[in-house]
Amino acid sequence: MRRLFSQMRRMRKLDLQAKIILVLVGVILPTYLIVTVAENKLTQPILDEEMKQVGLTTAKTLAAEVLSQRFLTLPNPTPPLEKYLQEFLYSQPSITRIDILVKDPLTGSVKAIASSGQEEPGSTPLPTALVEKSTGEYKSDEQGSGSWEIFVPIEQRSRDSHGLRRVLGNVHVVISMKVVERLMSALWKVTAFAAAFSVVILILALSFFLRRTIENDRLLRQAESQNLELTEQLHEAQRQLMNTEKLAVMGQLTASFAHEVGTPLNALGGHLQLLREEIKGTDTQLSPHLEERFEIITGQLGKIESIVKGFLQSTAKPPSQRQLVDLNQMVDRALAIVQPRILSLGVLVRRDFDRKMGPIRAVPLELEQVILNLVNNSLDSLKAKGGGVGSRKLEIQTRLETREGNPWAVVSVYDTGEGIAKADLQNVLKPFFTTKRPGEGTGLGLAICKELVRRHGGRLDIDSKEGAWTRVTVDLPYRAYYEDSRSG
Repeated sequence: MRRLFSQMRRMRKLDLQAKIILVLVGVILPTYLIVTVAENKLTQPILDEEMKQVGLTTAKTLAAEVLSQRFLTLPNPTPPLEKYLQEFLYSQPSITRIDILVKDPLTGSVKAIASSGQEEPGSTPLPTALVEKSTGEYKSDEQGSGSWEIFVPIEQRSRDSHGLRRVLGNVHVVISMKVVERLMSALWKVTAFAAAFSVVILILALSFFLRRTIENDRLLRQAESQNLELTEQLHEAQRQLMNTEKLAVMGQLTASFAHEVGTPLNALGGHLQLLREEIKGTDTQLSPHLEERFEIITGQLGKIESIVKGFLQSTAKPPSQRQLVDLNQMVDRALAIVQPRILSLGVLVRRDFDRKMGPIRAVPLELEQVILNLVNNSLDSLKAKGGGVGSRKLEIQTRLETREGNPWAVVSVYDTGEGIAKADLQNVLKPFFTTKRPGEGTGLGLAICKELVRRHGGRLDIDSKEGAWTRVTVDLPYRAYYEDSRSG
């Protein structure tokens, strides 16, 4: 639900941003078009007139130079004039053509005695008469490129008081408008870039203020999320407190139980010892099978006495209780304890031991309690599933594994019982959680095993498939205990 609300808020935010961007574009784009059109309408005529004045000034300068240098009085003025025109064009890149026009004295028609280039096809024909005053005409070609054609008279005035004026020829100048066109194109681009930049700046500014506006909403959502997390933590703390109270009550009950059970256990042990001595005092010889039974009963009574003493202790066991333990022998001893139950259920037991594994340092009672609990859980699962004798299988494996350069002693207990539901796998290691029927389990066995394994620096993992199998793996850091045993 929280994810859905968060997505809805993000969608509303994106929708608001999109609307604002559209409004900005709708305002700025027309404004940009209006400003650009107005700018071009005002700038284009000014630049055109400036180029015309440049052409007129250039033509007048050439007319004055032709007159002052007396090019027209030379017998063959064409070579020096064309050389001069070529040199002049280097300093005027916008001028594409210059012609010096005079009237032919024989035919009376106008001809060009010097030109800066060859006449191009489609160009404007020369006038039939000399121009008496300066003129300029704007023309466009097929490609849409414009140019100014300037005609300036080369005139000579007499030095007398009358100041008579005589036109000797014309200077024809063609000045291209490509520079102006490129300038206007660059102006369009600059304006477009300025408009785009303005849109970006406005969007960034709007985003900044929009983020400031929704900051309170974000803080509110963050507070809501923190409140939900704190509520979940509170519920978890309450659950842990209830479990702690249950454990405290069980501790008190266990202490009372230990006091009550201690005396009968001592009596049983004493009578068992007397029974063995009486049997040995007769001529009856105990068979090895019965002797093994006596050893098992004596060992289990000793184990119960140790557990009862452990319940009565208020402090943890001292580190000196750790001993060198053969893991394979520990598993064999646990299987021997539950052998009558294995036979009654018809379970096929398979041992796969790593016989090269050396001893490890551990608390024997705790390690035996872990293995015995896991085996009993497997037998309970096999019994609950039912089925034929051949279908009930129990496999116990010991091996050494190396992970990230560190060796681990591994005990794996596998059974073909009823398995564990996938939804229960994450809860089976929690205290008071059990998958057994009411009255058959307390939900503390696996939790205690996990804690005992954790004390040894190990890890307990469970994997299962409901209705098929279960595998419990106990990992113990082998190198630490093995090196500790050697150094001890």
